[in-house]
Amino acid sequence: MKNIFFTILSTILLVPIFVSAQAKRPTDNHGLATQTDINTVIRDMINFFLAFLASLAVLMIIVSGIMYITSGGDSTRTETAKKMLTYSIVGLIVALVSYMIVYFISEALGIV
Repeated sequence: MKNIFFTILSTILLVPIFVSAQAKRPTDNHGLATQTDINTVIRDMINFFLAFLASLAVLMIIVSGIMYITSGGDSTRTETAKKMLTYSIVGLIVALVSYMIVYFISEALGIV
């Protein structure tokens, strides 16, 4: 059962790598980086990290739902799934609120 779970989890985590591997058309700068502003780089890193956290929270919501469905009436597994679901939802809310805070601060400072 654990081998199947880890196979499915690794497949879900690796699929976006293959999807985002599409080549872009070369531009005048021939693929060289053009971002020289440190504010833009920091904002992009924060956005990437927050998107990763939100994706992880959604994945954990799905895993906790599957765990709850397959608990088979076992009270310890049901409680574990409920706690995992609660923490996943809290994590998703924290990621969304932190994204909004970063967005509003960057708008106020004119970094956008």
